Amino acid sequence: MTINQSLAHGLEILLLYDTATSLLTVSEVSKRCGFSQSKTYRLIRTLRKYDLLKANPDTAQYGLGLNALRLGFLAQQHFGIVEIARPFMNELSVLTNETVLLTAVNGTKGVVLERVESQEPVRYSMFQQAAIIPLHCGASSKILLAYLEEGEWETIVRKEGLERHTPNTITDEEQLRIHLREIRKKGYAFSDQECDQGGRAVAAPILDGLGRLVAGLSVAGPAYRMNRRKANSYAKLVIQYANKISSELD
Repeated sequence: MTINQSLAHGLEILLLYDTATSLLTVSEVSKRCGFSQSKTYRLIRTLRKYDLLKANPDTAQYGLGLNALRLGFLAQQHFGIVEIARPFMNELSVLTNETVLLTAVNGTKGVVLERVESQEPVRYSMFQQAAIIPLHCGASSKILLAYLEEGEWETIVRKEGLERHTPNTITDEEQLRIHLREIRKKGYAFSDQECDQGGRAVAAPILDGLGRLVAGLSVAGPAYRMNRRKANSYAKLVIQYANKISSELD
């Protein structure tokens, strides 16, 4: 398949933006994408013309424009999984008193589609809604990677690498492959401070009627509150609620 390179490079720029990165200078875009300054200026000028980026004249930074916002709202309205899952997520959060996340694959990374906050004063703070997340660490990510075709694992690892976020992050490709197969066998993923110190989570897959991955459902909380015994009981609940959401997709 032939890909239009200019379009692809423009999309690369748009995909740099997430909840942690709302504004970027031309220099920052150039460095992150590996484009020359002149090429970056041309691409940004085109994206501004179509109101996909807007300029902040006071800071020489660029953020997403109104058309990017409009497309985001349209996508959210048509992405029915969020609407289907939200009431089940609310119930699960009440039962566990922890934060519940809905995640999905976004290219070679994951994305947080929805988040229901715990009512506890101390909460799991990582992975806000719309955050882009690595697929190799954390239960909410590993559950997605585990239920992709094994042939895709190598492609994702080759492009994204296995960055170490904490001492518990799996950074060996063979070890990760074995771990992902274990996740599929058990039907759920568990993570113990793999992406951030002090956080634990359990996750289960949401599958369509043909058994294909749609999304991941996870419960996440502080490690001091989510001990191994609780994590085991939460795993049963997460599987139960992921199955409930899956049944609504049929």
